[in-house]
Amino acid sequence: MKKGGDGMMRFSEVLRAENQEIWQKSKDHPFVRQLVDGSLDKEAFRYYLLQDHYYLTHYVKVIALGIAYADDYVTMMELSKSLASLEKSELMMREKFYPYVGIETADLDEIVASPAAYHYTSHMYRLAGSHSLGRILAGILPCYWLYWEIGEQYADCISPEPLYQSWMEIYQDTGYAEGLQRQIDLLDRIAVGLTDDALAELREAFRISSYAELAFWDMAYKQKTWDGRGDLDGELVSY
Repeated sequence: MKKGGDGMMRFSEVLRAENQEIWQKSKDHPFVRQLVDGSLDKEAFRYYLLQDHYYLTHYVKVIALGIAYADDYVTMMELSKSLASLEKSELMMREKFYPYVGIETADLDEIVASPAAYHYTSHMYRLAGSHSLGRILAGILPCYWLYWEIGEQYADCISPEPLYQSWMEIYQDTGYAEGLQRQIDLLDRIAVGLTDDALAELREAFRISSYAELAFWDMAYKQKTWDGRGDLDGELVSY
């Protein structure tokens, strides 16, 4: 991703640096590592895909709200491109995975959101309710960006499970990177001229979403539900 060229850190670089430790835990999480080595339980992957379908359905709606709150044509077009890129990459590719793990249309219609998915999407809608495009962008960016970095970290690895390898390749695609860079550039542009208090709100939104990403991996790995099933110890997996 782009770096500041004038010796000053871009706001996105500040956000990334502040959340390095959280992000590394996501990249090293057993769910991700076992995707890479092919040992991940297919039921865990199936549960992840269902919960991610729920999440992405609302993620798209939040981006659409961001478009509605944009106050200039360029911003509207950039967000629209990001939305189109998301639909072309993640959403369409996800549908190709479903038959391999036994997911049918009826399953998608009957998803019960896990606590992690519910809380993450509630956080995003809270940001959307602020009518602050900056907070919306800061809240949705960790998902887009972290997945790209997972793809980078494991770029030299080939999963022995073709399904999992296809998942990783989504986030190593140049088209995905271009869509991500548009979101990063847009957030940096909006951040210029904001007050310290306003920037603090963006930093908080970004950090909460970063923690929510980590919780999402853990939810999928343990297949957590509201009644406590899958919650082995009430804490994140130790690794």
